[in-house]
Amino acid sequence: MKKVFTLIAALILGFNLTAQTNEEVIVTPDSLHLYFHGCSPHGEIVTVTNHTSEDLVINRCYAENFIIEFLYEGENIAETGFIVPLGESVEFEVFATPTSKNEQDIFGTIYIDTDFGVYTIALYYETTYDIEENSVSFNVAPVPANDFITIIGENLGNVTIYNAMGQRVEEYEANGDHLSVSTSDYPNGMYFVRTANGEARRFIIAH
Repeated sequence: MKKVFTLIAALILGFNLTAQTNEEVIVTPDSLHLYFHGCSPHGEIVTVTNHTSEDLVINRCYAENFIIEFLYEGENIAETGFIVPLGESVEFEVFATPTSKNEQDIFGTIYIDTDFGVYTIALYYETTYDIEENSVSFNVAPVPANDFITIIGENLGNVTIYNAMGQRVEEYEANGDHLSVSTSDYPNGMYFVRTANGEARRFIIAH
């Protein structure tokens, strides 16, 4: 059975078209920060909304580092194409399978090629790590993160950030239950926050 990966976090942005027009195509989730997690048996939803003055033709959908299935009512339109009628929104169920078989975290990009331009969704694929987060007593937000993270929890104490290789990146002493950390200089990728009591949470940086 092939591996598929579940999208678990994303922001929402609109996509402006060319400078010659105020017409708009909106792709939800946005062009950044799609987070796929290993070995989930179902896809997630991408919505394409046509606010232009004519039908929107999706020529094809493809991906960097991933094999993509772009399903409409069970039919994969990734290669056959699709028309989003004027003024309508269409939902697609998307599956992503990495083309590489090595078990490493990777980035990739979905390209939605339309006659109004190419719209992108950047992906981050995380391999499965043996970290139990359900009972952790603190939270990290936003997820994914860009310029900062906020860590909230009782008696955080000494807070350490590690990269995906387990290397310590920075260490802080939290005064109370709230700590803000600048991540603007962090490379894109996965990181871990560990508090004084040994609990850990992961987070993603995607600039």
